[in-house]
Amino acid sequence: MHGQKISIANLTVLSKNGIKSMTGLLGPTERSKMKKTQNINAAATTTASTGTAAAAPAQPSMMGMAMPFVIMLAVMYFLMIRPQQKKMKEHQGLMSGLKDGDEVITSSGILGTIQGMSDKVVTLEVAKNVQLKILKSQVNQVVKGPIQDIKA
Repeated sequence: MHGQKISIANLTVLSKNGIKSMTGLLGPTERSKMKKTQNINAAATTTASTGTAAAAPAQPSMMGMAMPFVIMLAVMYFLMIRPQQKKMKEHQGLMSGLKDGDEVITSSGILGTIQGMSDKVVTLEVAKNVQLKILKSQVNQVVKGPIQDIKA
């Protein structure tokens, strides 16, 4: 009997083909005990094989993994990028609307009256016969009313 194991305790033969019982040699009570043992072993094997497959966690879909990033980008757009774009458009409108004689405040806090302009440079008169050349992009706002009304 090469490649086979014989268990004398319950008279079953384990071979490469599976479990074979020697029912011809057993009485009715031994046969029922042997069938119960075989059914329990088969049920345990089935439960173990299906339990392993059910215990594996489900993998999230690609859409489910990307959704938090999409939400984060949308929040960043509405809280940071969009307001900055609005400010830039307003500043561009201010730049295009500048003309000689406007009283302005620069981003560094200098108050003056525009005396001349080019594409990138503005000449400001900050006092009588005192003129400064500054970048046009540094003009922050146009003052409504005379500069003298602004109190320090």
